[in-house]
Order: sequence, then structure tokens, then C-alpha cells
Amino acid sequence: MSRSTKAIRARPTRAGRVPSLRWRVVAAVALLLVATNVVVGAVTVVAFRGYLVDRLDAELSTAANRTVGGRDGADAPTGPPPGSSSGSSSGSSSDRPDPDNAFIGAPGQSAGTVVAIVRDGDVVLGGYTDSDGDQHGLSSAQRQTLTAVDSGADPATIDLGSLGTYRVQAVGDDGDVFVTALPLGDLNAAIARLLLVIGIVTVLGLVVAAWALALLVRRSLRPLERVAAVASGVTDLDLERGDTDIPVRVADADLTANREVGQVGTALNRLLGHVARALTVRRDAEAGMRTFVADASHELRTPIATVRAYAELTARSSDLDAIHRNVDRIGREAVRMGDLVEELLLLARLDATALASGVPVSPIVREPVDLTSIVVEATMDARATAPGHRWTLQIVDDHPLTVTGDAEQLRRVVTNLLANARTHTPTGTAVVVSLQRMGPSGAGAAARLVVANDGPPIPSEALPTLFDRFTRGEASRTRAQGQGTSGLGLAIVQAVVSAHGGSVRVASGPGRTAFTVDLPGQSAS
Repeated sequence: MSRSTKAIRARPTRAGRVPSLRWRVVAAVALLLVATNVVVGAVTVVAFRGYLVDRLDAELSTAANRTVGGRDGADAPTGPPPGSSSGSSSGSSSDRPDPDNAFIGAPGQSAGTVVAIVRDGDVVLGGYTDSDGDQHGLSSAQRQTLTAVDSGADPATIDLGSLGTYRVQAVGDDGDVFVTALPLGDLNAAIARLLLVIGIVTVLGLVVAAWALALLVRRSLRPLERVAAVASGVTDLDLERGDTDIPVRVADADLTANREVGQVGTALNRLLGHVARALTVRRDAEAGMRTFVADASHELRTPIATVRAYAELTARSSDLDAIHRNVDRIGREAVRMGDLVEELLLLARLDATALASGVPVSPIVREPVDLTSIVVEATMDARATAPGHRWTLQIVDDHPLTVTGDAEQLRRVVTNLLANARTHTPTGTAVVVSLQRMGPSGAGAAARLVVANDGPPIPSEALPTLFDRFTRGEASRTRAQGQGTSGLGLAIVQAVVSAHGGSVRVASGPGRTAFTVDLPGQSAS
């Protein structure tokens, strides 16, 4: 199994015990649908019931008019109300209406319509007709309920016991109150059927919506699951063992899946790239440090061995001249070791500061520096040290060129470049040192220092590593005295120039080798 395949496998975590985002979304939407359906259903039922009640009230008004009109078909009796003495229930088949009750079954009245005549607070005539056309009287409780209905009031709902609930209306006429009531049974049944339909539709809709939403959310979250798998797969890499390669990345298809997942995937890819670069920098720094320590140890081994050998010779020798020569050689090797250690410490400080800050900043003093004076003095010193070379100084600007930096470190840059030209070229070589202002004059103008010679060219294969530490030229470019160099001069030049925010480069060909240093001008304050 390849690393990439292994890295994108998702692994279960303790967080799996918490309800997943998929189910939380489905549950939230389902609850929202239920609440919406309940509200819509309630509003529908209330509106529909109001509509049916209005229609029933219109029918009740018509039925009340029929009741008043049916009064002419029979006069109200003067005796006790029918059925009042026996107290029989409304459903008794023996409770037959008096002939004077003919208006109970007035033409046009629907089955179940209750009619009554109330006089002096008592029902003197009342009853209803069933679906078979049979007339029935009213019980005492039903009569008492009807007597409580206000004449002339709007239709109201009453409970007539075994007959159920009714919409009732009372109309007064010549001292008699005519009460008419229509049953609410059919209306209530219609409302019950509507509630049942709403409930069934809600349940079915909820099931279908939850199923469809679960599929949609699952499909939408698949790219996010793959992103999580990539993040989990990184933990399988042996980063602690120095493995700086992080091959897994979020696929391009997932980066464009949707806006949110694409943003997460892009951020994760950037993070993984940043981590990979940081690990690479750390690996290279560690490798460079190991090489640096090994080279430094190798460089110090020779002078230490030389000092030890001359010390042993001095201890065994009784010749004063030989002892003086040995001590002089020991002193020269000690100076060489001191210079090497000082250069190593300088590079170590520059590297440590740049690594800690993340930018090429060195422990240097930031102050205005007269670069013209430094170049003039260094060239005069080189001319005195190597009179066999032909030294030429070219300064175009009559005014001093000032930069911001550390005077001592910039002096070291110029000195190292001149020493490099003196050491690696034969006697008689022409060395031209030029300093010029780049850009407009005044504060902030950049400076360019060029040290060129017409000596042997630098081999092309050596140019890429010329500024690396412990890099030495070939024999044809080594000092005539036969002494080697530390190989740190150009490395120090590059480190110091970079610390000042500048750059250094080299160009070499037959008849001309030129080192060019560009430095920013004095910062405007």
C-alpha cells in the first residue's frame, strides 16, 4: 500500500460518540418541518372550521325563518309541555309529538334540526325530526338548555347532551321565542378528517424529506470527510525521523466541491505546504550545521597538529635558533586558528540571529557609514600589502556615499573581497575597485561596489558554490606563497551583505572576474 493511499484513510476517533453533523442537520431540519407543518395545519384547521361555521350559521338563519313561518301551521298548546311529565329521554320511541307540534317537521328543515317555542321561560313546544322522519321530544335538561338562549343574539354553540353539540339561534316574536338549532356533528367529522389528512401528510412528508435530506447531506459532506482523512493521514508520516516529504494533499476536485469545503481544503494544503517547507529548512539547516562542524573540525585539525608538533620539537631541542623558529611558527598557527575561530563565531552569530527572526538580520549596529572612506582605506591597505598587483580605484561621485549599517562589518566585506583578489590571482594582475551611486542622489540612494580583476577565471562548476563555507579555489588561483585559505571569506561577505539587506554576485570569464555588491542607501529618518 502506497503512502498516499494509506494517508487518506479516515480513522475513528472518540469524537464519533457525539452525533455526527449529518444527523444533527437532518434532525434540525426535521424539527423545523414538523413545527412548520403544525403551524400550517393549525392555521388551516382554524380557517376551515371558521368557514364551515359561517356556512352553518347561514343555514341556521334560514332554518330559523322556517321555524317562525311554521308557527302558523299549529297553535302552541296551553297544557303542560309534551314529555315533561314523564321525563323520558329524547330517544324514547313512545314519546310521540302532540298534533300541535306539526311545525317541528316543517317543510325544508333538515334532519336533526331542533326547534322549540319558549314562553315565559319554559319550552311549551319543542322537538326534532330524525333522518327517518320520526319526531322526538326533548328531555328536561335539553329544554332547560334551550330556555337559556338569548333572543336576538348571534348564533352560539350549545351542548344538548345525547344529541351532541349544536349551533343555536333564538328569535323573539309576540312574546314567544322561537329557538332553532343545527347539529355540529358533520362539521366536527369534517374537521377530524382534515386533521387526519394533515397528520398523514406530515408524517409521510417528514419521512421523505428526512430521507432525501440525509442523502443530500451525506453527498455534500463526502469532500469534507476526505479532507479530514488527509489531515488524519499526515499523522502516519515519520516526521519525527526527519522525513520532510508530505505527499498527501486535498484533491483539486474537493477544492471546488463547494465554497466551504474548498476553503478548508485550500487552507489545509497551504498548512501542509508550509510545514513541508519548514521541515525542509530545518533538515537543510541541520545538514549544513553538521557539514559546518565537520569542516571546522577538519580546518582546526591542521593548525592544532602543527602547534603540537612544533611544541614537541621545541621541548626536545636545545638549539636556540631552532626553538625561536618553532615558537614563531607556533605563533603564526595560533593567529591562524584565532582568525578561523573568529570567522566561525561571526557566521554562527549571523546564522543564529537570522534563524530566530526568520529574516536576514544580523547582530550589527545600524548607523550611517561613509562607505567611500572604507573603500579608499581598504584599497590603500591592499596596495601596500600586495605591491605586485596593479590596483585602480574608481569613484565617480565627488560626495561621500553613505549607507546604513555596521562600519566594522562593511569594512570586513571590502577587505575580504580585496584579499580574495590578491590571494587568488598572480602577481601583475590588474585589480579595479569601483564605487558608484545607484539611482538619484541623496538619502536612500543605493551603493554598488565592484571588485574586478583580469586574472585566471573561476571554473564554471565552482560558481554555484563559491559563497559556500570552506570553498577554495583551484591551485592556479591559490596564493603564491603556497599557504591555503580558510574558505570563509566569501561566505562572510554574503552573510554580512544579506544582513544589511543587500546582495552579492559574481561573474567570471576569460580576462575578467567581477564581484558586485549592492547595498541599500542610508535610511531616511
